[in-house]
Amino acid sequence: MTLTQLEQRTKNYERMEIEGKMVWVPNPVRIPQWPFVGRETLIEKGLAAWARFDGMLPLHYRLYGPPGTGKNAIIYEIARILKKELYIIQGHQELGPEDVACSATMTSKSTIEYVASPLWAAAYRGGICLFDEIGKAPQAALDPLASLLDDRRTITSVLAGLQLKAHDEFLFCAILNEDEEEGVGLPGFIDERTRPAIRVGYPPLVELEQILNSRLPMLDGKWRKAFLSEFKNETLSPRIAIILLDNAYRMYRRKHGNKLPMEDEVVYYLNIAYEDNVKEGREKEKEEESKKEPKKAAGKLFYN
Repeated sequence: MTLTQLEQRTKNYERMEIEGKMVWVPNPVRIPQWPFVGRETLIEKGLAAWARFDGMLPLHYRLYGPPGTGKNAIIYEIARILKKELYIIQGHQELGPEDVACSATMTSKSTIEYVASPLWAAAYRGGICLFDEIGKAPQAALDPLASLLDDRRTITSVLAGLQLKAHDEFLFCAILNEDEEEGVGLPGFIDERTRPAIRVGYPPLVELEQILNSRLPMLDGKWRKAFLSEFKNETLSPRIAIILLDNAYRMYRRKHGNKLPMEDEVVYYLNIAYEDNVKEGREKEKEEESKKEPKKAAGKLFYN
C-alpha cells in the first residue's frame, strides 16, 4: 500500500504519537440529528448503567432485540444527552483481533503505519464505543475486549506492541439481534462483561405514530392515519414502518404529483408498499417455520 492510499483510507483519521509510535486514530462518527421520540424507559436504563456514583465504574452493557427496532438510535440519543463523542465498530465474520485493537500496514516505502480501531480511539479519547452486530464477530476477534471490559481497563495490540489504559471517561455498549442473543449467544467472557442485557422490543402504536411524525413530517395526517388503521394488527419495526410509508408516498407523488390523495388512493399505495417491503419476507418466514416439522424420538419432541 502506498502512503497516498493509506492517507485516502484514513481520510477521517488523525495521525498522532502513542508510546513513541505514529498511529492513525479515527475521529468520532457524525451522529444523525433527526428528532428522537419515546423509549424513555430504555434511555433511563442505559444512562443508569453508565452512571458514576460514589466512585463506581460504569457498566458495559448490551442492547438486543429484533432488527430495526431502534437499538442504534437509542445509543445516538444517549451520546447526545451525555454530550460525548461516539465511535462505532462493525461486527462481521472476517473481523480479527487486530481489527478490534490496532492493525499495521506496510507502505510502498517499507515503513510500517499503525491504524487504530474505533474501539481503541474511544478508549484513548474517553468516548463511547458502540460495537454493532457483535454477535457476527468471531470469538477470536473479541479477545482484546477481555482486559478492556474488566477492572484492568486495558487494550493490547500485539502487532503494534502497544498497551493502552482506557481513559476514565470511556464507555462501551454492544448491540446484537434477538436471534443471536437467544440462540448461540455471546462467548461467556463477553456475556459476563456486557451486562445488563437490555431488550429493545417493538414500540407501542402510539410511540410508532410519534416516530413516523418526526421522521416523515412532510406527510399530512391522512397518510399516517391510514397507515395506522391499515396495519394496526401488524408487528412492524420502526425502520420498516418508515420505509413502507415513505415508499408509498413516493409512488403516489411520482404518479399524481401534488394532487391531494383520496383515502382509498392512500390505502392502495400503502398496500403496494406492503407487498414490496413486508409480505414477501413474512411468507418466507412462514415457509421456514413449516419446514421444522416435529419428530418424536426416545419419547421426546424435537425439531429439525
